[in-house]
Amino acid sequence: MALSNWIPPPPPDPNTLKNPAPFAPFPLGQLRAGKVKKTLGNGKIETAIYKSPLPGPIEICETGIPTDEHAFHGHGGRDKALLHYCKSHYDEWKKELPASEHLFKPGAFGENMFNEEVNEETICIGDRLAIGNIIVEVSEPRGPCYKLNHRFEVKDMAKRTQTLLRAGWMYRIIKTGTVSAGDMISLLERPHPEWTVARVMYYLFIETENVEMMKEIVKLRQLGWDIKGKFQKRLDKGVTEDQNGRMFGTGDEQMDTWNEYRLVEKRRETSNVAAFVFEAVEDIADPVPVEPGSHVRLKLGGKLVRAYSVIGGTSKRFELGIALEPTSRGGSKYLHEQTQVGDVLTVGRITASFPLAKDADQHIIIAGGIGITAFLTAIQYLQDAKQNFSLHYAVAETVPFASQITAFGSSVKIYNKSLGQRLDLSAIISKADLQTHIYTCGPSRLMDAVQATATSYGIPESSVHIEAFTVTTSGDPFTAELKQSKKTVEVGATQSLLDALKAVGMDIDSSCEVGNCGTCRVDVCGGRVEHRGTGLLDEEKTGTMLSCVSRGVGRIVLNI
Repeated sequence: MALSNWIPPPPPDPNTLKNPAPFAPFPLGQLRAGKVKKTLGNGKIETAIYKSPLPGPIEICETGIPTDEHAFHGHGGRDKALLHYCKSHYDEWKKELPASEHLFKPGAFGENMFNEEVNEETICIGDRLAIGNIIVEVSEPRGPCYKLNHRFEVKDMAKRTQTLLRAGWMYRIIKTGTVSAGDMISLLERPHPEWTVARVMYYLFIETENVEMMKEIVKLRQLGWDIKGKFQKRLDKGVTEDQNGRMFGTGDEQMDTWNEYRLVEKRRETSNVAAFVFEAVEDIADPVPVEPGSHVRLKLGGKLVRAYSVIGGTSKRFELGIALEPTSRGGSKYLHEQTQVGDVLTVGRITASFPLAKDADQHIIIAGGIGITAFLTAIQYLQDAKQNFSLHYAVAETVPFASQITAFGSSVKIYNKSLGQRLDLSAIISKADLQTHIYTCGPSRLMDAVQATATSYGIPESSVHIEAFTVTTSGDPFTAELKQSKKTVEVGATQSLLDALKAVGMDIDSSCEVGNCGTCRVDVCGGRVEHRGTGLLDEEKTGTMLSCVSRGVGRIVLNI
């Protein structure tokens, strides 16, 4: 699998990356710090990249902010006491990577401070700055790593960051003291105007074998030992180190949550249902068959994210069936009206969220309309496994995926409303016994009726499986304690946690608001959660919840 398909723009002329004009004093926007948590790679990767604003004044010691943590031993220390990032880069990232637009906001790169007045091309190695009553010295550019790929859901984000010279820079502390947001940042001295951070990055990441420039760089007394050591090793060995491990990680460190797929087929099934076939842009050597009851998330034009049932295929090539909903909030409308064969979309990992009870003796599947998409893979599995099943499918008029459905033979019965045919749920469900499992997906009226009828026949609730297109957000009231903000939020019975958090001024990202996309996740550090929606993988539910649909039980503690 290729680590990156991105084609970078032509690199800048390094001679344009030196001798910037001294900058005028400007106020510090924020000071930020964070704790180490397993919040990346589906809860497998530790990071302290999620940092929160600090009220002032904050004591700054020789290694930076005392409460700021680092997951990697090579981060932090005297040469890397504070990380500064240019705020205006976020606007560039949003334009270049619209699918991750909602993630690009000041602070997202894990910086301790940000401003738009300076950047890598206007600040130099060795610059001494006064910030409040401390003095700092620019020591080295940040070396971006694979964790940025996970943070921004872009598999080559670290490579883009260093290639575009937008990595940020580190400070060492020359004089300790206190700092508050709003304190002025002033340039005190500039010993190396010819060596901006961007110019050092150019030879560190782009033109990596320029011996003469490397000899000059290692003479910079103020350059941090980590970066100076990399240049010295290149000079000593005559080769550039392999950067792929740092940029992309190895094994579980590699970001595979989102990948690019090309739309290779789009065909009309009915007047309002279309089939969409996607194929991985990169070669997948060992494609995995789609499991019964799987769904996949798609990024659709900017920050719109939607989840859809997968009706067949493999991790390399799979098919969706999507109805154009009259009340579409953008997802089905975008796919039906704006996508064309050849388009490349960002696609999440195919995940089984509505699995079959494979140990059942009999399976009764009751679907209505587009709800059939939740079951096509499952029915194929049951037929191949020679298990006892029946499909009862209600349509208004035209049958989508008719050839696939009729291929299942006598196990299928179609009820066409235009022909006066009606489902008799009582007759269907009365045939169930204690070893029968019932599955339903379709209009809420159908699903409610299936559940009620099953209850009337004494069928255990655990044997009835409902796949809903929307998620109910109401429930019992609960209390959310906000650990960092030191606030307590009461969430009413008909109110979502997301709305309650926004009502008290919390800036929580959101997109679909029906539990599909995962954008609105918040960290949970205490209490029980009733998880709803499909936007989290099982391993992510241990320490996070979807604020748009999931609910706390009694009292929960959120790390916000």
